Amino acid sequence: MASRLDRIVTILETGSTRLIRDTAVNQLADWQKQHPDELFNLLSRVVPYLRHKDWETRSTAAKAIGKIIENAPLYDPNEDEDSLPAPPPSIKPEIGHVKKEEDQDLLPFPDDELFRLDSLHLENVLNYGRELVRGGTVEYNLAALDPQSRLAHQKKTLNGRLGLLGRKFEPDEMPVVLDKDSIPMTPLDASATNTLARTDSMSTVGQSQPAEESGLSSRQLNVLKRKRKREAQKAAKGGFGDLSIRRTNTAGSEGFPDDTHTPLADPDAKKNGKMNDYFSLDRPADVDEETKVVSEFKGPLEPIKSEIEVSHSMEGSEWPYDRLCDFLKIDVFDPVWETRHGAAMGLREVIRVHGAGAGRLRSKSRQENDRLNKAWLDDLACRLCFVLMLDRFTDYSSDTSVAPIRETIGQTLGAVLRHVPPESVHSIYKVLYRMVMQEDLDVGRVWAVCHGGMVGLRYVVAVRKDLLLEDGEMIDGVIRAVMKGLRDQDDDVRSVSAATLLPMAREFVTMRPAAIDSLIDIVWSSLQDLGDDLSASTGRIMDLLATLCGFPEVLQAMQVSADADEERTFDVLVPRLYPFLRHTITSVRLAVLKALSTFIGLEKQRSSGWMGEKLPRLMFQNILVERDQETLAMSLDVWSSLVTSLARDASQLADAASVEPMMQLALHPIGVSRNPIPMNVALFQKPSGGTYSASAMPAPPPRKASSPEGGERAPKRRRKSTKVDDTPVAAPGHDVDGHMMQGDVDLVGMDTLIRSRSSAAKAVGLLMSRVPADRLADYERHIIPALSSPYSSTQLTACVIIEEYARNCSGSGVVSSRFTKPLQQIIDEERPGHYRDLVSYMHRVRSQCTQLVNMFRDHGKLSSRHLPTLAVVVQGEPEAGPGAFSMAVADKIVHEDFDKFKKAMSPGQRLIASQMLTEARDVAAAAISDAKAAKEARDVRIKAGAACALVAVKALPKKPSPLIKAIMDSIKTEENQETQSRSAANIARLVQLFTELGRKGPAEKVVSNLIKFSCVEVAETPEFPVHASKTDCILSMQKEEDRVDHADAVKWAKEAKAARITRRGSKEALELLSRIYGAELLNTVPVLRTFMEEPLVKAFSGPLPDRAKNAEDTFGQEIVDAMSLIRTLTPTLDPAVHPFIMQMVPLVIKALHSELAVFRYMAAKCMATICSVITVDGMTALVERVLPSISNPVDLSFRQGAIEAIYHLIAVMGDAILPYVIFLIVPVLGRMSDSDNDIRLIATTSFATLVKLVPLEAGIPDPPGLSEELLRGRDRERTFISQLLDPKKVEPFKIPVAIKAELRSYQQEGVNWLHFLNKYHLHGILCDDMGLGKTLQTICIVASDHHQRAEEFAKTGASDVRRLPSLIVCPPTLSGHWQQEIQTYAPFLSVTAYVGPPAERKAMKESLDKTDIVVTSYDVCRNDVDVLVRYNWNYVVLDEGHLIKNPKAKISLAVKRLPSNHRLILTGTPIQNNVLELWSLFDFLMPGFLGAEKVFLDRFAKPIAASRFSKASSKEQEAGALAIEALHKQVLPFLLRRLKEEVLNDLPPKILQNYYCDLSELQQKLFEDFTRKQGRKLQEEAGKEDKEAKAHIFQALQYMRKLCNSPALVMKPGHGLYEETQRLLHKKGTSLEDVAHAPKLTALRDLLVDCGIGVEGGESNDPLYQPIKPHRALIFCQMKEMLDMVQNKVLKDLLPSVSFLRLDGSVEANKRQSIVNKFNHDPSYDVLLLTTSVGGLGLNLTGADTVIFVEHDWNPQKDLQAMDRAHRIGQKKVVNVYRLITRGTLEEKILSLQRFKIDVASTVVNQQNAGLATMDTDQILDLFNLGDTGPGLITDKAAQNTMEGREEDMVDVETGDVITGTQTGKKAWMDDLGELWDNRQYEESFDLEGFLKTMQ
Repeated sequence: MASRLDRIVTILETGSTRLIRDTAVNQLADWQKQHPDELFNLLSRVVPYLRHKDWETRSTAAKAIGKIIENAPLYDPNEDEDSLPAPPPSIKPEIGHVKKEEDQDLLPFPDDELFRLDSLHLENVLNYGRELVRGGTVEYNLAALDPQSRLAHQKKTLNGRLGLLGRKFEPDEMPVVLDKDSIPMTPLDASATNTLARTDSMSTVGQSQPAEESGLSSRQLNVLKRKRKREAQKAAKGGFGDLSIRRTNTAGSEGFPDDTHTPLADPDAKKNGKMNDYFSLDRPADVDEETKVVSEFKGPLEPIKSEIEVSHSMEGSEWPYDRLCDFLKIDVFDPVWETRHGAAMGLREVIRVHGAGAGRLRSKSRQENDRLNKAWLDDLACRLCFVLMLDRFTDYSSDTSVAPIRETIGQTLGAVLRHVPPESVHSIYKVLYRMVMQEDLDVGRVWAVCHGGMVGLRYVVAVRKDLLLEDGEMIDGVIRAVMKGLRDQDDDVRSVSAATLLPMAREFVTMRPAAIDSLIDIVWSSLQDLGDDLSASTGRIMDLLATLCGFPEVLQAMQVSADADEERTFDVLVPRLYPFLRHTITSVRLAVLKALSTFIGLEKQRSSGWMGEKLPRLMFQNILVERDQETLAMSLDVWSSLVTSLARDASQLADAASVEPMMQLALHPIGVSRNPIPMNVALFQKPSGGTYSASAMPAPPPRKASSPEGGERAPKRRRKSTKVDDTPVAAPGHDVDGHMMQGDVDLVGMDTLIRSRSSAAKAVGLLMSRVPADRLADYERHIIPALSSPYSSTQLTACVIIEEYARNCSGSGVVSSRFTKPLQQIIDEERPGHYRDLVSYMHRVRSQCTQLVNMFRDHGKLSSRHLPTLAVVVQGEPEAGPGAFSMAVADKIVHEDFDKFKKAMSPGQRLIASQMLTEARDVAAAAISDAKAAKEARDVRIKAGAACALVAVKALPKKPSPLIKAIMDSIKTEENQETQSRSAANIARLVQLFTELGRKGPAEKVVSNLIKFSCVEVAETPEFPVHASKTDCILSMQKEEDRVDHADAVKWAKEAKAARITRRGSKEALELLSRIYGAELLNTVPVLRTFMEEPLVKAFSGPLPDRAKNAEDTFGQEIVDAMSLIRTLTPTLDPAVHPFIMQMVPLVIKALHSELAVFRYMAAKCMATICSVITVDGMTALVERVLPSISNPVDLSFRQGAIEAIYHLIAVMGDAILPYVIFLIVPVLGRMSDSDNDIRLIATTSFATLVKLVPLEAGIPDPPGLSEELLRGRDRERTFISQLLDPKKVEPFKIPVAIKAELRSYQQEGVNWLHFLNKYHLHGILCDDMGLGKTLQTICIVASDHHQRAEEFAKTGASDVRRLPSLIVCPPTLSGHWQQEIQTYAPFLSVTAYVGPPAERKAMKESLDKTDIVVTSYDVCRNDVDVLVRYNWNYVVLDEGHLIKNPKAKISLAVKRLPSNHRLILTGTPIQNNVLELWSLFDFLMPGFLGAEKVFLDRFAKPIAASRFSKASSKEQEAGALAIEALHKQVLPFLLRRLKEEVLNDLPPKILQNYYCDLSELQQKLFEDFTRKQGRKLQEEAGKEDKEAKAHIFQALQYMRKLCNSPALVMKPGHGLYEETQRLLHKKGTSLEDVAHAPKLTALRDLLVDCGIGVEGGESNDPLYQPIKPHRALIFCQMKEMLDMVQNKVLKDLLPSVSFLRLDGSVEANKRQSIVNKFNHDPSYDVLLLTTSVGGLGLNLTGADTVIFVEHDWNPQKDLQAMDRAHRIGQKKVVNVYRLITRGTLEEKILSLQRFKIDVASTVVNQQNAGLATMDTDQILDLFNLGDTGPGLITDKAAQNTMEGREEDMVDVETGDVITGTQTGKKAWMDDLGELWDNRQYEESFDLEGFLKTMQ
């Protein structure tokens, strides 16, 4: 089982949210606190994640390392020497002046290992060093080394790679030598441990081939190359995976790595996959198959030490992190950027916390140690500088470029700088300074180096500000570097230079006032030079400018220079920022606004010219055309501070505002899709001062009637919009705002345009409220006419301007009179019949009507004079008169005229044209209704706008209803969220106004309507009448919106959308009300209280009244709405109102127990919301009052309500539920075996979510407010959970009866676990390895439970503990075995074997309950299920329970019917072929636990199957890995599995060998004939889905398998070649049966003779002298006829002296055990012949020590089961397993297929998640090809995909169904892209302030 620690560590990678990952990090830190000695165990698990491909995982791992070592003691060998503190680093200790030679002597490290800052050779590094880019080539040989040798080699080559040798270094100068011992190898799985065969010694491929290699053929060489490549890739991936364990090689065998210490760096690097070790399938091309013996070693394990731990001899005498840093210091130069990044972060954390101890030794004095520490850190600083010089990886993310490695290295350097003495800081600074200036270096100018230097300087400045202040030279140097950087032509250098100065801006200003002037000058001039639109540094330079201008000294300096120089005044400088207002990069636009905001703030003290000139107009334009919401909000802020600033002199403000252009632009209409209305460009002002000429923007094309026949319009329009992009509008080069100015609805989106107008209206409103009253007329001149404009959008904007103006005005009287009348008119009067901006809708209607009329003319043959002519001009166009085409005309044509014309047609024409006419009429009618809908939406919008303006003006009419209706309509139907929010805000204000005026009636009416609106969406508030009749179902399981079969899907979708809009608006209005009134809400708006309280009190104070159940009555809906309202309001309520909600909770809980499903559903959602908002009180109520009812056995609705509440609680609360997980998980667990299907399903889903959070729960503090009693209960449940998740923690169970056997310790643990399940009424699968005594453990628990029940019954006589029999169902072969075992171990239990022919069974039928235990077989169980169902059983045990793996099989259905208290499955192999089998097993144990079969398929089986498909994309592979992980977590508590090698130290090893034989000529011939004849046909059928095709393919496969065995099995009379073959053979004098044609049979004979079986002894004639043979064998075949051949041809003919027994299907079940006993007890039998199906299960055949497979099963578990008949408890000898394989045929493929299945099985059932990535598939046809060579076959296949070739997808094992493997996809190139990540990761990782905080 995975331990809790394993689970926490995997969360570092799999945690879905940041919060969950951080929690895991904190738990690891706590772990270290509690177990200080676990430091390296923890680190070695976390360190591998530093190499992970995923950014988040790497940074989480680094965070974890930091947190873990923060809890480790600091290392200081001299702490007890003297109590005097060491001199602080800032005072230079004298030691610094000791002569250099002495330094050398003191250093205990060889001098060549450490770099020194004062002797760095920058030129060499820059000229000859190997540059570090995004990724590099993997050095294959290097990867094959073990970590220590690899490290040593990399250290050796480092100087060369850095260029310090003064020349280019080639890799072959120092080749990697692989000596024999350096390759650790797990012999059982050469392919899984990325190693080569032991004989192999290799140097760099291709450069010099060693002798042994040159002897290989080119094909073998290729195989070798590919193999190395694969290994290297694995090693590169899991670099630390093999780093964590050091082992010694035992001659030809190997200790198993201890699970707990091996971090799996990567799911692909399956280092410790136990299951992989059964088969060594990947046969290296260069090993002689006959001699290669792979053995399993059971010797003592070496005590394992992690590689990163310090070695014993040095323990305690050196800095403990030395090893770890050794690896990381080399990894920062890795060619792959992710590895560099991880290593840099790891170093950063270690040095940050423990840097002060680095390099110190126990035996030295403090002074010497200080020097050692300095030398060590200097060396690290040198290395970091090298990376800064050589790193060239830049990532262009969004608008800017980031160099993640240089930034991270900078942070690591920052950590080093904390610990080094001042002289080192100085030396580091010098190196960086030289990198930036590059004055004394003889290298070409490289921007990346300059950039790296600047990044380093930035951290020097930030971390060691203290030294900077003391050291004038350093400050000057930094400033020089920054100034040079700001002038640099490379943008990134400019950017980082500006950033370097930011942290020291204050110091710079105070200490170097003289330099201010020149710096400011550079900054301003660099702004002037930023010609390039896309330059990233603009934003940083703006930030620097704004920061600097925050210091009065700087402003003073600017003032002084301004006085001196005309060119340097603000009036000249600030306008330089204006062009950047419309820069293409969003972040730059934001930065400019921030800078302007600073300047405006400064200027408040004194009036200045620049604010009034162009700025107001430019800012207004900014607001009008900005699309980005954040920038828009900032623009409005700047606008308001600008207006406020200028408003100190109101007339100055009025002068500065350009009313004319501003009002025209603000009131400009918005077009509709495909018909934009462009703005007048001439109204826009350029930053330079001029306006755009009209010619600069293309004139919009003449808008002619846009009828669909006008086909020539489209291309013209397209030309127009392309031109827009070329014309300079605001920014030079690229035009950001063209589409906004064009009003292009399709590109920009209607919502953006509305937002732009509404923001402009806000701006105008603010301005109007600040100008003098006499100047308002200028504005009114525009607004009043706009209210009656022909354009709807203009009218709306005018209304919003008035609303904003009134809002900003304090005095209300002034506003009202001018505007109220026209506004009131808008509300009271009819709206006009048409709007000009909707003209295109009218054109569409007209063209459809024209078509209809023409159709009557052309097809109806009516003459034109009878038909109307339609006006060309439509209403809404400027030139339209009363006769223009209008809606009325259109309606008349479609209805009256249509019928009239139809009557006028001749009957013949009517018949012909009728259908066409009806269709044309429908199209026209649809166009009409579209036009009407658009018009109505505009009407609603304008009326609401006017009403909102009136509310703002506070001019309430006498009759308020039209006003209210106008706003409520908008809330109900407005699609645009901004406009709807405006209405919601105003309705809330209106309620407030009515309440203030004491007009209660309208206020209550409005609120109750809002409440009704908030309940219209059925997805949130179900309809009562629909569900009133449902009682015993769970509504959450069948939600309305999940239904797919709506009669009219389109209509339903429309209605659902409308309901969603209404709820959105009303919810917002109610939330605003609750914010406005706060604590007083329920008193001022009592109607809310009534709605929430009354229905609940009426319904749930006593028994539920009948009214509430009546579907006709409205009362039921009121109850639902009340809870819905509580749910809507709770999140925004003032805490003072929470007590009222808590008063409602008991009623909600009553509703939760109601018999009606709909009340339970609503109450569950309501309760979940209450708990998430009022967490402490809500959860306490839930735990105390709801959870106890979850196990109410009598009342189903109590259980359903409680579980439904938990289900919603989990969904609503998310991570916040952590502290309460323990309370919920046990109740949920109990319901997973509920009798009600819905409860089971929902409990299972909830449990699956909760169980994942359990490992995180322990470290979280107790939630406040829980009573003592509850906390005690929680501790009880915590113990239960820990036992559930870790069987080792289960309390020991003393077996109360005398079992006649000594239990081994692991068997006792198994019984403890079984007792735990028994105690909590859980059911499970005991899936220990074959031969570990599952039978015995089961007998123990069954016997104990019978005994305990009997005792209890004797005491109490209670009927629920009366005597019940237990039933054991097993394969027929084993029934005798069970009887024997029970009689041996528990003779006190009576046993009945319910087996045998029907007549025998009939006699026992009635008396089955008289005995303790009934043993029956699966067949009998299936046939007599009706007899067995009549009894109640205590235990039902399914032995070899995987036999019910097919959920549809009769036997599975039969056993699921048996009633029992406890259910137990025993199987060594719970998953044989696919995970669906696991579902079937759990469907017997806890139906519903893994969801319904379909759900399970979708959630687990399909993703897992898809991911192992060869062409699976990385997303699919990830989904598969997650599914396996999730399934593993979910079934984990109910499976107990121990492997033999884990628990049986006394079991001798098992040696597995493949024995190859080649096809005989005859076989070869038949093979080729078959392929020739059938190949084509199979190719066609391979892709088909139908049964016949599959059956045919299956037959073909069977034919091939038989042919591999012997031609005699397929050459029957009737075979096409039968006659011909017989003639040929006759000539040669042989027959078909001759063993010469069946190489397998001769191989079998040789094998037996090798084993000493059948060897003739001297006096063999005398039976008394027959010697006992040294070995005894089991021979397994699949097919009975093959068994006959072995018996007759091999044993009788070739080896007549062999004595044998035979066990197959023909032996009666009850006689089988006696054959087994005979073989085990009588050593004179040499061989037992078996078929896999009969002899493979459950038998104990330890008498044999050799197992031979003549054939192989598709299903690997069957072969495993079979070989473990001999390899189990009681075996004293080494077991040899031989597999006879015909080279290059289907049999090889069967083996590779077995391999995949074992991977899946072990992942779900074991803890080692052997990677899904290792599963590949190939085409069916490949199964039928005859491989050209043997051993290379699989490896060749693998070479294409760097994985083992799998054929899993070819044939479904059970059904013989064929699944094709030919899906292709866009995977390949997508995969190379890697994950595109989120920009925020950079912003967070490289945020300087955050970094400095961590350094504190």
